[in-house]
This record gives sequence, structure tokens and C-alpha cells, in this order.
Amino acid sequence: MTENHKEYCIVPLHQRPDLTQDCCTLLNSEWPRSDTARLKSLNVSCDEFPTCLILIDKEDRVLGHCKISLIPRLRHSCLVQSVIIDFQCRSQGLGSRLLRGAEEYVTKKGIKNVYLITKGQEVFYLKNGYKTCDPFKAYGINDVVYSTAAFTKAKLKEKSMQCSGPPPPPMPNFQMPKFFDFSSIAHRTHMVKKLSL
Repeated sequence: MTENHKEYCIVPLHQRPDLTQDCCTLLNSEWPRSDTARLKSLNVSCDEFPTCLILIDKEDRVLGHCKISLIPRLRHSCLVQSVIIDFQCRSQGLGSRLLRGAEEYVTKKGIKNVYLITKGQEVFYLKNGYKTCDPFKAYGINDVVYSTAAFTKAKLKEKSMQCSGPPPPPMPNFQMPKFFDFSSIAHRTHMVKKLSL
């Protein structure tokens, strides 16, 4: 490990709850959301998954973040998302350092395949050993990645109870506005890296 890398460490966010607000600020600098919604998504971090990992320097500044969730439909697989490095610290190899730390973390938990979905950062992930793959269904019910089978069963039961009423009224006629920008629905690239245990 180089001297430069000794200045940084990667820790699960739930082990450093004092840095949650800093992590929220970092994420909102790239993908703005309300603090309430962002903090709710960060507070799910736990040892079993989903887990938020943060890259911090020796002064405890949050420089990077990524979230790791299990993919229920793919055995021994996880999804890495919300990968970000503070804008002022980019192009210093910290993104690759964070990604390697995430891979080491999941390898210790028996994960063999790391998946991700990106738009515009394909070169970075290719440089770090990821390959493009066919689209995969990463999400469970209502586009949420569930961490345990018991939780998934509970959500299925809850969903079936919600659907037991009368059908909803028909949708009103809707026409797409002529000014709709279809470029906002840009192509996303699905990628995977097989880890050696």
C-alpha cells in the first residue's frame, strides 16, 4: 500500500453515524434530494446489507461513498450504486480505491459477482475490471433491493393485501407533451465484475 493510501480508510457508515450528515451533503452535491429522504436511505446501512461504505481521510472528512445491496434474483451477487467522490478530490485514484475497498468488503461476505448500472462512467469501470453485460433485474418489488428473504416475503404479503380492494378508476387520456425531452431517458450500461475468492 502506498503512503498516499494510508491517509484514507473505508468504513461502513453505520460504524461512523457521526458522519451521516456529511455523507448526505456529498450525495446531494451530485444527486439533489431532500435531506429527510437522503438520511432515510443512508440510515439503512447495516452489517448484513444494504451497506453504505464511506471513504474518509485522516481528518475524518467524507471524500467518497458507495451503497451495496444484495440482488435477490442473482445468487452471491450484489449491486453497487451511488458511487461518488467529492468533486475537489477527483482524478486522484480515490474512486478506484473506493471500488477496490467495496470489492474487498463484499468478498469477505461471500459475494462473487458485483453488478452496477452506469450512464457516462463506463470507461472508469472498464479500467477497474468491469465488463458490460446484458441488462439484469436488480430490483425486487417496487424497485427496492431487499436485504433478506424474510423481508421480501413480508413485502409480498403486504403488497397482496394492498391489491385486494376494487380496481382503480381508468386512467385519463394522456398525451405526451410535444416538448418532452427523450434524451433524459438515456441509455444506461449494465456491468459486472466476477470476484476471485
